Amino acid sequence: MTLTTPGGDGTGPAAPRARRRPVAAIVFAALVVLAVVGPWIAPGDPRTGAGMPYAPVSWEHPLGTDYLGADVLARVLAGGRALVLVSLSVLVAAYALGLAAGMFAAFRGGRAGTVVMRLADVMMGLPPLVLIAVVVTGTGPGLVGVAVAVVAVMLPDVTRIVRAATQQVLAHDYVEVAVARGERTRSVLVREVLPNLTVTLAADAGVRFVGAAYAVATAGFLGLGVQPPDPDWGLMILENRGGLALQPLAVLAPSLMLLILLLAAGRVADGVRPGAAAGPRRRSGPPRAGRLPVAATPGPDGGRGPAAEVSGLSLTAVATGQDVVRGVDLTVPRGAVVALVGPSGSGKTSTALALLGHVGPGIERTAGGGTLLGTDPAALTPRGLRALRARAAAYVAQDARTSLPANLRLRALLDEQLRAAGVPRQERAERARLALSRVGLPTDAAFLARRPHRLSGGQRQRLSVAAALAREPELLVLDEPTSALDAENTRRLLAEVTGLCRGTGTAVLLISHDLESVAAVADTVVTMGEGRVVRSGPPGEVLAVTAGEPAAAGAAPAPAGRPDVATDVATDAATDAATDGGPAPGESSAAGPVLRVSGMSVSLPGTGRVLDDVSLELAPGGRLCVMGPSGSGKTTLLRAVAGLAAPDSGTVRLTGDRLAARVAGRTPAQLRRMQLVPQNPYDSLNPRQSVGRIVGRPLHQFGLVRREQAEAEVRDLLVRVGLSPDRAASRPSELSGGERQRVAIARALAARPDVLLCDEITSALDRSTSLTVLALLDELSRGLGLALLVVTHDPAVPDRLGGRVVEVTGGRLRPRVTDGSSAHA
Repeated sequence: MTLTTPGGDGTGPAAPRARRRPVAAIVFAALVVLAVVGPWIAPGDPRTGAGMPYAPVSWEHPLGTDYLGADVLARVLAGGRALVLVSLSVLVAAYALGLAAGMFAAFRGGRAGTVVMRLADVMMGLPPLVLIAVVVTGTGPGLVGVAVAVVAVMLPDVTRIVRAATQQVLAHDYVEVAVARGERTRSVLVREVLPNLTVTLAADAGVRFVGAAYAVATAGFLGLGVQPPDPDWGLMILENRGGLALQPLAVLAPSLMLLILLLAAGRVADGVRPGAAAGPRRRSGPPRAGRLPVAATPGPDGGRGPAAEVSGLSLTAVATGQDVVRGVDLTVPRGAVVALVGPSGSGKTSTALALLGHVGPGIERTAGGGTLLGTDPAALTPRGLRALRARAAAYVAQDARTSLPANLRLRALLDEQLRAAGVPRQERAERARLALSRVGLPTDAAFLARRPHRLSGGQRQRLSVAAALAREPELLVLDEPTSALDAENTRRLLAEVTGLCRGTGTAVLLISHDLESVAAVADTVVTMGEGRVVRSGPPGEVLAVTAGEPAAAGAAPAPAGRPDVATDVATDAATDAATDGGPAPGESSAAGPVLRVSGMSVSLPGTGRVLDDVSLELAPGGRLCVMGPSGSGKTTLLRAVAGLAAPDSGTVRLTGDRLAARVAGRTPAQLRRMQLVPQNPYDSLNPRQSVGRIVGRPLHQFGLVRREQAEAEVRDLLVRVGLSPDRAASRPSELSGGERQRVAIARALAARPDVLLCDEITSALDRSTSLTVLALLDELSRGLGLALLVVTHDPAVPDRLGGRVVEVTGGRLRPRVTDGSSAHA
């Protein structure tokens, strides 16, 4: 995927635009205030004549008089109140109704959502002016009829925008966790969805206000709104148009006020960018001499130097002043594979994005420069830099679930990528099929008709790689491209991608936290730590140096910040049970299993049967690891157990009680006792909420503590998972991947569950952090008696956790054995 964020390249004119936004906002706010208080400060009564019609400018009448002899200044000051207040009221009403309709249609979907959207389509098909005329005819001329008509005109568009934005938010893991926890629909929409719509709606609201003000002014001009003798800007233009030659100010003054109001509102709306993360943006790099074309600054080797390089790169977080990257030198030669390796938070992704000329929000480049495909990115305009990337570079983001457009079918998604790269239409279909086959994905019409949310995590990741390969770029940047894949698919995909790139001369920057996997395909390995380059060299040398280090050897550091007496009672109880011959992890106890799944079969739309006659048992405090390649149905199994996917057949029992197939049919007590920890730590926490609010929500939802005790309980939970209590005030964007995963575990523990459903919770983490998280789970399971149902493709997970291990093969569960054979579970 190419980086195409407008003005987000770190080279655009962000500072001038930032200066323009406050000016527009100040002008807009001043006009609104002036319009509201205008009737009180108007010189004289704006409703009655005060002199000769169309009198010229004088000390008594600074703007002259209108056709009735009324003071123009008084009518201009008083004539904006109705326009502004009605426009704002229309905006509030349209968004209140549009939010309710759009969020309902997105969340419910199905027939109810279809009915809502078809009604919106019918309303959208009515011509606005005709609708206004019809409504005003029925209600009579006046502001009430105009307001109702304008709301009816705006409502379909608002509903559609809200529905589309809501669907994107609903695709995130933190919403799925809330649903699995049994949050009511209203709570999910208000707490999880609505805060993430604010930026999009704020940007759209500015445009809608302009449209509403224009419609109200037009109604006034047509005589359908404010009626004489009340003052109104639109009505003043209508009344005085015949005397334009005699007294132009009677027309120009209200016209100018209306124009300035609309322009200021439009500029304010332009300053709000949907999807922009909170935090300031600052221009980075040296100042540009001018707007240069793409090829204006060729590299010293005529454009045939390294594919990309940075020298002395330093990046700093604007809010905290902390260094994200410190003095990094990195070169990616043409036709070579360079692996950038390091733990979470070491600066790998920030360095790679800077290599592409991009600096993320809240970060500024404080030192260093470089070239991209022979060109200095700082010398290009944002448009020129986007054109360069689209033509010759490709970036595959780590989180394929949120980086792929949810509204496009795979066929259209691949076609859009190829079109942006300038591939002729007649070649796109074949290029797309070839790219899919290269990464091991189907190429049939049914698969191409799917949307990304219908794919497994591994399939989405391979699709992102296929979309990048289809464009045949000169530089390919892969950010953790195999984190959701099993070991076999990881080896095959990396070998296939790097082999193709070497054959075509494409340079590859491969970001990973798994040194062993990338060392097999890389020409050079660069390891990073704490924002610096630790070492660089051939893979063999780097492996030899790191083999004896704790992180490489697999030693897991103990969780920091835990009290010495944490869970002493529960740990002693578990130890006593084991001493007395209690059940081993993963085995049934005499009291019966805490979780039992019997004869479960699950089908997915467009995919068919995914799981067939699956049965499993999990004892209190036991562990069961479910392994299998991507797309085998592991996550589907967890979702069906959690009530997020309805099975075709089979039952789920919790301590003997049969659970309803869907979350909505389960009791709060049943929902509390089984908690889900999602796969992606970067998507499982709501970015608009603090850590304290995220962890504390289950406490409030299930009424586990009094409100005044919640804060202390949250701090205790953070300590229990090895985090500082001060992290309660942090936002997820301020945490590393390992810290985010700990917060997700703390949120699950807040519900005081009996069973944790863990979905690939180490796939996005580096080796050392993964082992730390697994050690934490092991300790929590032993200390609190938690049963763990863990889905993974990493053999290190069951090796570390212990318990029983089964594999998903052909939709069925089979015990995992070491000699390659298997038997039915």
